[in-house]
Amino acid sequence: MKIKKIIVGIVVLIVFAGLIIFVKAIASKARSGKAAAPAVQVKKGMKKPAAQKVISKGKGALTVRIVNSKNVGIPMRIKAFRVIDGRSSIYTASFVGGRMQEVVPGTYDLEVDSVPQKIFKNIKVAEGKETVEDLGCVMGSITVKALNAKKAAAYYPMRVLYSNTNDMVTAYMTNKTMEIVPGVYDIEIGTSPRLYKKNIKIVSGKETILNLGCVVGSLMVKTVNENGNNVRLSVRITRADTNEVISSAVSNKPVDLGKGTYNIEVLSSPRQHKKGVSVNLGEESVVDFVINTPVPSKKSAKSAVRIKQQ
Repeated sequence: MKIKKIIVGIVVLIVFAGLIIFVKAIASKARSGKAAAPAVQVKKGMKKPAAQKVISKGKGALTVRIVNSKNVGIPMRIKAFRVIDGRSSIYTASFVGGRMQEVVPGTYDLEVDSVPQKIFKNIKVAEGKETVEDLGCVMGSITVKALNAKKAAAYYPMRVLYSNTNDMVTAYMTNKTMEIVPGVYDIEIGTSPRLYKKNIKIVSGKETILNLGCVVGSLMVKTVNENGNNVRLSVRITRADTNEVISSAVSNKPVDLGKGTYNIEVLSSPRQHKKGVSVNLGEESVVDFVINTPVPSKKSAKSAVRIKQQ
């Protein structure tokens, strides 16, 4: 009888222990479910909170925003100079637009790597804070369109100058769009002779299109010998009115020239000339020269015989 009672007691204890373990497991799951609930409570369409930017102790932060002539943000290169006094500032850091840069708290002058470079003064940066300086659009743009003698887009070199000076701002190319600081400029196009356009105004946030149309004609200097075979020689082209050398070229190859009247000199032996050759825009002018083969002198003929005999 005693043995039966002992066995029953053991069974009761085992059941009771199992019940306790089961209850603890349910309670643990309930707690974990409650803890995880906040992590999934993000409704669709809601923006996630922006990550807080960490700024080093004793520093401030500067972010510079710049857009181009099409109102698109660009990572333009920037140099920051810390103001020392009313007359001077010292270089501190280089960074790009749209990115935060840590600097020592203070007042700064910013040099933006635009064309030409532009300086923005007295930007204040406080300790522990991010200063966002929105410079907006600091540029306009210009496209100089030009056609060659065949009425196709021509990519001539060009120089942009400060108005009424010979001081160059930058070099570029026709039929390509260039971003530049608003202002008034002169443009020099590298045709032969050079073509100038004065007082071209560039407006912030706008594109200026300078359509020149066809700016050149074509000149072909043909040189052949008595048998009609091509002979390649050097050619010098000068303006008929000033005798200024416009181009040094090679014969039997077309040369693009601006509209005008020219003198042609073929560097044969002896030299040959033609004056008053007209070139019109979009047209090809042809000038023909017959080059006589030099007759060897008696002395040179005797020398040739001696060389053969030797």
